[in-house]
Amino acid sequence: MNLSDKVVIVTGASRGIGLAAAQKLADLEARVYGVARTMPAKSEIPDGISMLRCDVRERTQVEQVVHTVLDETDRIDILVSNAGFELVKPLVEMTDEEYEKVLNTNLKGAFLFVRAILPTMQRQRAGQLIFINSVSGVRGFAEDAVYCASKFGLTGFADALDEELRAQGVRITSIHPGATDTTFAYDSWSPPDDPRRSFFLKAEDVSEAIVYAASQPAHVVVKQIVIQPVIELPHSDFLSLEVLRSLGQKK
Repeated sequence: MNLSDKVVIVTGASRGIGLAAAQKLADLEARVYGVARTMPAKSEIPDGISMLRCDVRERTQVEQVVHTVLDETDRIDILVSNAGFELVKPLVEMTDEEYEKVLNTNLKGAFLFVRAILPTMQRQRAGQLIFINSVSGVRGFAEDAVYCASKFGLTGFADALDEELRAQGVRITSIHPGATDTTFAYDSWSPPDDPRRSFFLKAEDVSEAIVYAASQPAHVVVKQIVIQPVIELPHSDFLSLEVLRSLGQKK
């Protein structure tokens, strides 16, 4: 499918995977609206992206963004639901407020955007919802129970929507990236000087998966993609740097 002139909303678009996805889609001549709670400097916004301020946890702000896009375009073809928040700590130390911030960003935010956009896609009898989930949505991690719960919830949300909406022409894709070299985990499990970071996925790797899912012809649904760096084992810890170098991955 040609993405030229497709109207796309990307949440969490000020940095990391969201920014890379927005830029890649704009390069392919999609009409991209980036959504972020904190707006980047104008000089940092790539050409072809219209940035809109929005806290995905707030219904009125989400609905205003959707109304703005529809006023300008009268359609929405793709939502890339990417905004996320992680707080790594033992469960007994997690406050109610921290729990709510994680769940409201990762799960409620997706719900609010989908609910606001869905009538348009149903009217069009076409559209695609792409959820940027995490490997934490398919396996658990110690001291990350609340984040994993939010991402498993997003996995179930997407799966149920696929069952509900496919007959209405709305395609659902869940993308589950593993460790990615962005600022997302700087304050928790992978600080900026983590020597493993050079072996992580790049934000551009995930954006390529997004484009792959979005570019399929109308009769094809890419339901789920799990994308991980070689360093990250599927059910345990990371490979050692020595093993990676023995495989010729010298970074």
